[in-house]
Amino acid sequence: MKEVRYVAHRGFSMKAPENTIPAFELAGDSGFWGIECDTYCTVDGAWIVHHDRTVDRMTNGSGKVKDLTYAQTQELTIVSGHNISDYPGLRMPLLEETLAVCKRFGMFAFVEIEEYHRDADLQALVEIVERSGMIERCRFICFNAEDLRKVRKLHKSIPLGFLTSECPTESDLDIVQSLAPAFLDYYHEKTTAEDIRRCHKAGIEVSVWTVNTHELAQPFILAEVDYITTDTVLHQK
Repeated sequence: MKEVRYVAHRGFSMKAPENTIPAFELAGDSGFWGIECDTYCTVDGAWIVHHDRTVDRMTNGSGKVKDLTYAQTQELTIVSGHNISDYPGLRMPLLEETLAVCKRFGMFAFVEIEEYHRDADLQALVEIVERSGMIERCRFICFNAEDLRKVRKLHKSIPLGFLTSECPTESDLDIVQSLAPAFLDYYHEKTTAEDIRRCHKAGIEVSVWTVNTHELAQPFILAEVDYITTDTVLHQK
């Protein structure tokens, strides 16, 4: 049976605050194949690792990431997340810092492209990954197919993942095949083993998110899913 590659959702976010350097380091220590992180571009063009449109939920500040400068984001402290009391003074990391952790541990990175950026920002994003020496270990993932098309024009070979929270459709398969090398990244509650087999028959890899128990993972494993994104440790028994 094919070996599944396990991806730590926002780092090992059950052990440390999501999308932080400690969460990514813990993923490396725990033997994850890779990590998933979310990226937003600041008003002055820095790509920081953060999930939400605003900083309100995770930090002691407020406002939309797209309206803040990088310096302003670094004035904020992360005040929410698992075991936050063990990690005082955390700040939102740059993508460069996150990729450096991945490189140190030999992990791959699923980098989710969030909203609110210019085409020039996407160019800068690709260049960050190239400068980091992680271009062979990075996959860009996104819900917006047009953004993925723009990235494909910027780089011909980096794998791209088309995210969707809906059931797989023939249109989804067409999008992915047009972006090759690319894969489908589905919400697990909308994905079946038969969907995975259908995608594989079309030559398309499949990732499912966010799967947090062995019971939920088992049907996907038996269908030989390629990647499983998880908040916990499924690769150790």
